[in-house]
Amino acid sequence: MEALRRGDPARVGPYRLEGRLGEGGMGQVFLGISPGGRQVAVKLIRGEHAADPHFRARFAREVDAARRVGGFHTAQVVDADAEAEAPWMATAFVPGPSLRDRIAGDGPLDPGAVRRLGAALAEGLAAIHACGLVHRDLKPGNVIMSPDGPRIIDFGIARAADADPLTVDGAVIGTYTFMAPEQVRGERTGPPADVFALGCVLVYAATGQGPFDASTVPAVVHRVLHEDPPLNGLPVSLARAVAACLSKDPRARPAVPALVGHLTSSPPGPLPDPPVRPPAASAPTAPPGTLVATTEAGNAPDVTSKRRVARRAVLLGAVAATTAGGAGALIAARRGERTRGPAATVQLGPAATLTGHGGAVEAVAFSPDGRLLASGSSGDDAPRIWDVSTARPLRTLDGARVRGAAFSPDGRLLATAHVDPYAVLWDVASGRKIRTFRTERYSVFTVAFSPDGRTLATGNPDVRLWDIQTGRATVYDTGPLTRNPQGDPAPHTVVKAEFSPDGKTLAAALTGYGDDGDGRGAVLIWDVATRRRLALFRGPTEETLSLAFGRGGALIATCGGSDEISLWDVAARRITATLTGHLDEVRAVACSKDGTTLASCGLDRTVRLWDVATRRATAVLTGHTELLDTLALGPDGTTVAAGGGEDDKSVRIWKVR
Repeated sequence: MEALRRGDPARVGPYRLEGRLGEGGMGQVFLGISPGGRQVAVKLIRGEHAADPHFRARFAREVDAARRVGGFHTAQVVDADAEAEAPWMATAFVPGPSLRDRIAGDGPLDPGAVRRLGAALAEGLAAIHACGLVHRDLKPGNVIMSPDGPRIIDFGIARAADADPLTVDGAVIGTYTFMAPEQVRGERTGPPADVFALGCVLVYAATGQGPFDASTVPAVVHRVLHEDPPLNGLPVSLARAVAACLSKDPRARPAVPALVGHLTSSPPGPLPDPPVRPPAASAPTAPPGTLVATTEAGNAPDVTSKRRVARRAVLLGAVAATTAGGAGALIAARRGERTRGPAATVQLGPAATLTGHGGAVEAVAFSPDGRLLASGSSGDDAPRIWDVSTARPLRTLDGARVRGAAFSPDGRLLATAHVDPYAVLWDVASGRKIRTFRTERYSVFTVAFSPDGRTLATGNPDVRLWDIQTGRATVYDTGPLTRNPQGDPAPHTVVKAEFSPDGKTLAAALTGYGDDGDGRGAVLIWDVATRRRLALFRGPTEETLSLAFGRGGALIATCGGSDEISLWDVAARRITATLTGHLDEVRAVACSKDGTTLASCGLDRTVRLWDVATRRATAVLTGHTELLDTLALGPDGTTVAAGGGEDDKSVRIWKVR
């Protein structure tokens, strides 16, 4: 138990608080004293959640579930107020450490103790299921090793066994390292999901590790869905029972009463056949549709087939000196408000798949009316223009390897950025090459038209604004160089450039910015008319791979180097929110024309749509088989295109209505 911290309440309801017992995603747990001197555990919902009706409903369900079970199997609820300004619940205080703390302090249990633990937890689950409930978050942290036997606690995500598979806000909630495959996939979960979790807990108790532990959450998900658990640390008789609990098919798992009898018999007899259950609902075989709201960090092979090498690593040739300049403000990244997500309401597969490229797709762009889509690959010499309604190619352009694409505001021109040091301007109607904009020695990674269509921005390693009519370029200073491991200067990489909606400012995303040893990615913003640098936003990671203006230019979304999206307030020059929900690195972001819908994609093979105002996810788009490296959002925010991955070589189109 910890002492109370500054800011902790002295009382909750009629209970005087004496110390802290723990905390979790929903709130803190305190040791309280009743007016008559009895010890209770008081769970107090966090202030930031108290105004959220979804959290209040979840808390009320927890109170109801714990009251329905009661007895020796959980901590008895003695008082609660789910309608208080800060909702709370008081349960009888159960002394003892959690199973997680017991294993961390004393090491794994011996086989006999594991069997006794399994029998006690199975008995507790039987009582829970007899009340028509499924716990859904059985894990070592939710098992109290009290003197009179293990108790199962925390009914925060328990639900009726016949309830719909998703919570009110649409997120799969639980702890991935102890979660059944059907729960990971967001399907209906029943008592067999708790049996699977019980098997995971017993492996943890016997070995000190979960059966699906790995270094990242995507790897945990992959192992839960596709790999057999290693059970070589368990005695044979116990391993058979645990293996049955950990069956991928919920119909093959033993019933809880059968487990109680098996674990308490000596010697243990064979497990009876699993109960006859209706066939499980059909489900995807891979994790892209999974929604994330974990209550404990997973330890978890990378579900992505391969990681794309950082874009700055492909820069070749000698270094051209660039000088630092401009009086723009340097803004260090701060995480801001973290928005847990996604609270998705829609999960969709693709409406169309466009094939034909010879390599990884690195560029997609919608025309202003949303009727056409341009795509390009760094693995072939054939950028394409597609009819979105028919998903058929209209023409293949006679180009070279492509890294970026953009339509002009009137839709008549298409610009492409190339692996070789130039950008090309095309006539969309005829497919004719109009002009080539040549740089010096580096690949061009990005192209962007100004809102008036008169100027084309290109990037890497500097930013240039080209006059469409004359072909003349104006260079915008990108500042200091990075340093390679030998200490020699090397250019940072400009991987994305975008004009603000009013065309007055230009923003560029850079990887590994600066020569001060920090090496973080950055966003540079200039005044287009004066070329004066207005701000430098130093990102939270070494790579800023993409950016997008939102809310009419008041906001910039960035990503790269992590599974998070940073939302920058341009006027305040700081990160005001961080969007989480992707299972691996986010590689690209895009915003709808009206600035209200944000799209993101990355190494977890999904595209996610976000409401910019509420900062909540509204859809998870699945179906791509490899990492996603580029995406485009149609002008009305309801059509999405994305591509990436050396083996897939295709573009997926989703329609969200």
